[in-house]
Amino acid sequence: MIERVHGIDRHKSFSAISVLNRGGEEVRFEGACRDLGRYVEGLGPADAVVLEASTGCFWWADQIEAKGAKCFIVDPHRFRIIKDSWNKTDKHDARNLAKALWVHVVTGEFGIPTVYKPSAVVRELRRLFAQYCLLNRQVATLKNNAQAIFVDNGVELRKAAKSQLFAAESGLESLKEMNVSAASRMCLELTLQVLWKVQEAKERLAAEILAAGEPLKSQVELLITIKGVTPLIALAFLADVADIRRFRTLRKMNAY
Repeated sequence: MIERVHGIDRHKSFSAISVLNRGGEEVRFEGACRDLGRYVEGLGPADAVVLEASTGCFWWADQIEAKGAKCFIVDPHRFRIIKDSWNKTDKHDARNLAKALWVHVVTGEFGIPTVYKPSAVVRELRRLFAQYCLLNRQVATLKNNAQAIFVDNGVELRKAAKSQLFAAESGLESLKEMNVSAASRMCLELTLQVLWKVQEAKERLAAEILAAGEPLKSQVELLITIKGVTPLIALAFLADVADIRRFRTLRKMNAY
């Protein structure tokens, strides 16, 4: 049975914490807890904790749940509507969080707007795909920069010329044949060298994504039976959607 509810409002260097007992009375308040890890060490199965969704919240939820406590992660935008309906002048988000969780856990009068907490595998995949997307944008930026330099030199690149130029094996040799200024040639050489490094990093990252997605192998094998779906695309879909059961209807999943 839950005996205590903890509202934790995390900030960069400290956390504000409000603790209510089963009767709804505040038995503890810390306005500036600077060692949240030590605080979490004292939690157990009789505790329920609520955090706002923010960077690092899933990691903290894992630590809290490892102690046997129950953890809720609320959507701050949807929760703000509830908070404002109670007291527009209350500055303590931790107290509002604790109050909402107490009402939900003890009285059961209403639910709290929680966010979906992905599994550790899905979170690792999302982190890798975020980096992969960043590298993709860098590749596009570097290629666009190279093409802009050629345009400034009156050189129109055909598709075949682009393929040779942007390939690490043939890029520098292809560049020697291009009629561009000395400054442009220097800029192109630097751009191409960075481009190849980024492309190499992308290949390494793609291999790491496939390795990280090994626990989802059966789902990947099912998805790649669809024409045009590669293992990487299948894992991107699985990382984004995660548990399909969290969507009440197909329409809601499509909207997401």
